[in-house]
Amino acid sequence: MESTSSAWVEWAAEYTKAAQADARPPNEWAARVAAAAAAAGEREDVQFSVGLAEMLARVLLSGGSSGAAPAAAWKYAEAALAARLASPALLLALLSSRVIPQRAARPTVYRLYLELLRRHGFKFCFQMKAANFEKVMQLIDDNLNLSKIFTFPTCEPGVFIVEFVLCILWQLVDTALDDEGLLELTPEKKAQWPTRPQDISASEGSFSEQKQEKIEKLQMMNSVITIELIAHLLHDKVTTSILSLARENMQTQWGVFTNRLQLLVVNSSTLQASTMSLDAFQQLILDDHNVYGDNKHNLRKRFHPMVASNPLSSPNGCCLGGSYSALWIPIDMYLEDCLDGSIAATNSIETLSGLVKALQAVNRSTWHDAFIALWIASVRLVQREREPIEGPVPHLETRLCMLLSITTLAVADIIEEADSRLGETDLSSHWKEKAASGDLRKELMLSLQALGDYESLLVPPPCIISAANQAASKAAMVVSGINIGSGYMENTNDSSPNYSGNMRHLIVESCISRNLLDTSAYYWSGYINSHVNSMSHTNPSQLAGWSSFMKGAPLTQSLATMLVSSPASRCALLL
Repeated sequence: MESTSSAWVEWAAEYTKAAQADARPPNEWAARVAAAAAAAGEREDVQFSVGLAEMLARVLLSGGSSGAAPAAAWKYAEAALAARLASPALLLALLSSRVIPQRAARPTVYRLYLELLRRHGFKFCFQMKAANFEKVMQLIDDNLNLSKIFTFPTCEPGVFIVEFVLCILWQLVDTALDDEGLLELTPEKKAQWPTRPQDISASEGSFSEQKQEKIEKLQMMNSVITIELIAHLLHDKVTTSILSLARENMQTQWGVFTNRLQLLVVNSSTLQASTMSLDAFQQLILDDHNVYGDNKHNLRKRFHPMVASNPLSSPNGCCLGGSYSALWIPIDMYLEDCLDGSIAATNSIETLSGLVKALQAVNRSTWHDAFIALWIASVRLVQREREPIEGPVPHLETRLCMLLSITTLAVADIIEEADSRLGETDLSSHWKEKAASGDLRKELMLSLQALGDYESLLVPPPCIISAANQAASKAAMVVSGINIGSGYMENTNDSSPNYSGNMRHLIVESCISRNLLDTSAYYWSGYINSHVNSMSHTNPSQLAGWSSFMKGAPLTQSLATMLVSSPASRCALLL
């Protein structure tokens, strides 16, 4: 496998040189490279290829006397990332450690790097599913020293993403400070990652054929674009959600980073001369505020009062603490953002599952806690529609879809990933212990059992009471040994209190339909109330007789005998 991978990547490198010479279009280049990788029999290193990312980095950094690779090479790199042929995180990590220090001599290269970073630097949901993602994490760690600087091992994807995002943003802040000579004002008096070449003479004369005035103009433009990219990241809600995790779990490093950010806000002439708002910068810096600009008390009050009143307290009244709840607030925010259109709704399943995995890893919580936090956030999303904002478009159906479809599919995505990883032979015992699909299914089951203790949270909206009651009735019939196909469901009355169900019954049915649970869930303690259990004393054929009679069936002797032997189950059948 290793030799085959090396062979097709070497072919891709040669073809890239020929394609540049012949001015081949990027789409054609990407198609030929993808075909070559598939023909080589590669499986682990075709999508988000490590070898291709390293090859592209070499091509982009081998700029000859001008210091810049041909424009076609950057277009090929863009095509490779857009087609998911090369690992974006690895390519950008390799470029960052070499392009940033050389940005003064190679301003065009740095400008193109910033564009790649803006387009592809923070799309992780598909990368995390790649078979080679563990290798990608290790290579990036070796290149950027993430685990050494942040003191967290990068063996967990969630931890890695938090470290990588903070690293990239930190590099941009240090670059902006260095451009204006402000690094000398920091206590360390140097950048966390290199921003200047070690050998200054090596870069001299790189742009000797260009006018110095043009070089300085490019450098000034790059300084503005760097700060604009920082502002963009601080306004992006996915990025700020990740940064909130860094703040909670990497407090020492976070303090150093925010001090540099504050230095930039106070002293940067480029920032002060721009029209960019400083709100996002200042909100991130303030100690008593989180990345969303709310203090911890007000942040919880942005949501339903259930959130503000310790939503993850135990059913016995023993509160787990507001800080525990705040650890999972990004889930609430993402679900709301999906509804108001502030972020793209595409790939919402992968994004939500990736967010849950990141929170579980960074919070060092159990999967039981992660799953129950996800369910509670999704149920709260539905409950917040009880106090809807006035407007012509009702959102309840959308919120129910998020609960019963998107959230359930996100859980399925997490478990399916664990299933796929179990088949790999090179898994560490650490991953096997924490991500075995059997353990995840057990944690899912336990989380749904615990969810039943939040009775007030699970009260269904009026429009789905009937569906919840039918879900509870179905469970009762299975437990009672009644054949669901016997026609019994025809007898259920939507308004009858005998078949009282709640949103947990609907969630369980959704999980069963996606093979996350089986019907053994119907036997959980407290899942069926005592009123529903009483139906086991009634023969389903007798119930079907009353149903047929009320629908106008002729009163034959056999039907009369059946009706006499079994009284009506409720008065509604006689009215």
